Amino acid sequence: MNKELQKRMNRALERQYVACMFDYDGTLVERGYHMPLPQYIPSVLQDTSRKAYMAICTARPFEGAFRDAHHMLGEHFDDLRSKWVWICENGGAGYLYDEESDTYKEFYRVAWPTNVMSKEKFIELVHVTFDHLVDQVDVQESVIILRPQQVNVPAEDIAAACEQIQNIGLKMLKENGLDDEIRLGNSSLGVILYGVDSDKNRGVAEFGKLLVSRGVPLSDDLREIILFGDRPVRYGNDAYFLNGKLGRPVTVGEDIPERGDLISVIDENGERLMGPRATSYLLRQLSFKIL
Repeated sequence: MNKELQKRMNRALERQYVACMFDYDGTLVERGYHMPLPQYIPSVLQDTSRKAYMAICTARPFEGAFRDAHHMLGEHFDDLRSKWVWICENGGAGYLYDEESDTYKEFYRVAWPTNVMSKEKFIELVHVTFDHLVDQVDVQESVIILRPQQVNVPAEDIAAACEQIQNIGLKMLKENGLDDEIRLGNSSLGVILYGVDSDKNRGVAEFGKLLVSRGVPLSDDLREIILFGDRPVRYGNDAYFLNGKLGRPVTVGEDIPERGDLISVIDENGERLMGPRATSYLLRQLSFKIL
């Protein structure tokens, strides 16, 4: 058993929380192409939704993130949706359910950066650079997602393709003077391009502002919000989400040993858990403030 990892987790368990935020792929489902939702995830999310505010934080647009949440909450969705927020497009936009109008509303949006290059020209550059490497270029308002071929492709081959796309993307940004304006994140399923002001850490900040506006007491560093992700490494899609500046970061995937603030999940046998099983296990252990 890694005693240091156990100590970190114990410190996290001593706290009380008011909200949870979740990456999706690798965190609530196993990492891979269209992986099924594990049978144990809906019940733990439903139970936690009754005690805390909840948010999905994903590169997906709202339609996809909404569909995922509906699937996870099932028949309880209508009863619990007011406790949920959707941070979409990798932190570029946030959505919530508005009871008064019975609709889903965007409560913030980060514009695509155009100081160096217009979005139209950037999209052209992306197509010239990547069309021979990727299966899909998915252009959203605040994010562009590059997806390699995934159907019937082993997860390790998808990850290798994403690493190639990442390296070429970093070179493209630098050569065009865009590396101070546009960031790149690699989820091992796709590579995400987004503005420096619209990463997942922005999503944490906006979620915190929303909770404060609802009367939820939070500290400046939002440590009362616990964050679950799987790729905190450099250029990982959770690098900014789990960077420790805001919220309490938990990795259910790659660890960064020198990060004393980054929590891993250790079970009662001293074994490190990964993926959705780790997320479920820790959620069952956490204590939440009654608001």
